[in-house]
Amino acid sequence: MKQIKLFFQILATTALFAIPSSASAQGEWKWAHYWTGSGGDLNNVFNNITNTAFDEEGNIYVYGTIGGNPVLNGNLFPFVGPAEVVSTAIPAILLAKFDTLGNMLWFKLVKCSNNGGMVSKPHWMEIRNQNIYISGSTGLWGFQSYGTWVYYMDTLIRQTQVESIPVAERKPPFKDSQWTFFAKLDQDGNVLEDHFVEAYSRETEISGSFSVRGITPLCMERNAPIHVDGNGNTYIYTYLEYKGNEEDPYTIVVDGDTNKTYDIYLPGTWQQGAIMPYLYNAMIYKFSPNWDLVYAKRIVDHTEGIATSWEYLRDSINPSFVLHPTGLSSDENDNMYLSGYLTISMHDYDNGGQLHQYPIHVFWDNESYATINDMSGANRINFVIKYDTTNNIQWCNQIYTKGGVSGSSYCYAEWRGSCIDNDHLYLLGDAGYYSGSSSNIYFDIESNYLQRFDTTGSIGFFAKYDKSTGQYVSQGIIPAFEAIPSKTPAVVGNRVFATASFNNSGNVLLTEWRNDGLVIRTDTINCVSSDLHRSQGVVANDKGYLLSSLISYDPVTFSDDVVAACDNPGRSHAVFALYHDPSFAEPYVGINHYVEDVASIKVWPNPTSNILYVESDNSPIDCVTIMDLNGRIIMKEKVGDNSFVVNAARLPAGLYLLETVCKGQVSIDKFVKFNY
Repeated sequence: MKQIKLFFQILATTALFAIPSSASAQGEWKWAHYWTGSGGDLNNVFNNITNTAFDEEGNIYVYGTIGGNPVLNGNLFPFVGPAEVVSTAIPAILLAKFDTLGNMLWFKLVKCSNNGGMVSKPHWMEIRNQNIYISGSTGLWGFQSYGTWVYYMDTLIRQTQVESIPVAERKPPFKDSQWTFFAKLDQDGNVLEDHFVEAYSRETEISGSFSVRGITPLCMERNAPIHVDGNGNTYIYTYLEYKGNEEDPYTIVVDGDTNKTYDIYLPGTWQQGAIMPYLYNAMIYKFSPNWDLVYAKRIVDHTEGIATSWEYLRDSINPSFVLHPTGLSSDENDNMYLSGYLTISMHDYDNGGQLHQYPIHVFWDNESYATINDMSGANRINFVIKYDTTNNIQWCNQIYTKGGVSGSSYCYAEWRGSCIDNDHLYLLGDAGYYSGSSSNIYFDIESNYLQRFDTTGSIGFFAKYDKSTGQYVSQGIIPAFEAIPSKTPAVVGNRVFATASFNNSGNVLLTEWRNDGLVIRTDTINCVSSDLHRSQGVVANDKGYLLSSLISYDPVTFSDDVVAACDNPGRSHAVFALYHDPSFAEPYVGINHYVEDVASIKVWPNPTSNILYVESDNSPIDCVTIMDLNGRIIMKEKVGDNSFVVNAARLPAGLYLLETVCKGQVSIDKFVKFNY
């Protein structure tokens, strides 16, 4: 059996609580902005950021929600329009454009008066071919109350205007309804085209003396990614819940047009008395450039082993699962990569996961499937699927969990979003361990396991996959007090960027990895209190700019002279700040200069709070040396084996150099030491 040498550090230096910033001298925070508005609290966030993006010139687009009486950096938005739209303390959808100096160039609002429970929600934003594509849900849902209204972009539409139009002639947004809108704008904020999609339930409901079908927006949840391909087709990836009998259609209507009304038949019948209140799945819709429906595809085609007729009162083709879309990425050939996670809802509701017939197979088509081997995977099964332009699956992959299922032995992982860079797919996620060695998380096979900092605790991570084959390549990790909810990682110049709430003081750590998972540097974003709701993530471009966004209830300091004041106590603030480092525009090479065919060195976990493993794939390690950034030698040890373990527990938190010598060839890597 291979022996692993262990070097015990004897330093007595007092450990620091958090890693200091090690930002490049070339880079600096340029400015920070925030918006806020009335309405909302810690549990009901009105001021939020859904997506951010750069255009080719480096201008910035921010998309999200904002409350009433909107404020940007302490000043009222320069809104010109009806006072009721500005003052009503309900959320609006906001799209705003800024230049790299932080000047706001224009903005657009979508808002409704909220009667009948309808709320305006942003779903997604994408920049493509110098156009801006956005989607969201809103509507005019007043139940014959003439005081209701919807503000769509620059137009206020009152219920009285709608009622004056003959029923047969009403079209969204001049229609009493709920819909998901899809808008195309140019970079000056002009609306080039827009479309409105309604969805009618299979189930008939009684409304007074009438029998009617329930109506909802096409996209129900906030996270409903869209993609517009090079031919102008629009793809929508969204969560689906429905009731009714399978012989009755689920119907979608585009722009209120009877010629664009589509009946979709879904398998499975929901019955009164069923344990689950709805049937669940997710859908991928494709619309032509003229917004004709090309196809509507269920993401889960069928399952094996989830449930029996004893557990619920409906067709077994729709067992008790809920599917949550998280990300949609596309490559230069318009292949799409869909990610998300699926929960076995019986497990969530009454621990019924123990009743299932393992292994469970969740089929995406007749041949491609994901597997749940035991109850440890019933809480979340994370998947990624590659579709080509003809809607055929090229490959699929997943995260596996093994071991504990609850209490002290519980572990989980969850995808948040993805992006494509050159030949690889990068998926961003978060994970947590509440056990020792009794549970684990891994990719593909058990030898590709997710690294951890300790036996317990939460981490943020990215995983890198070959986009052609779907095979796992590498990973990078970071401690995370709160899960990383970024839409995507940012990947540019061989670097990967992500943010995570680092500790219970609310501070956020911006981490820069090499694309193989080696930490290059970190930067701490300081928050006044622990009332940070979440870090939203980062986007970057090839001009060396990086935009970080988050939600905070108190001031946020990015650097000594870049601060978001966040002066609306007790309410949320959508915060975003611009960082510039010219070196981001060039591929990162770093200081590693070993010869790969002589020895391939792995250093993990990086960062670490305790143990650091050093392994050579094909040559014995002659010597390992740890140095600080000034070159002072902290530890030097002869090895003579392919593996070596450093106990870094007593090292002060910070950034270190690790020099490894194999057959005379020198490899130098950086690693980060954390203290919780």
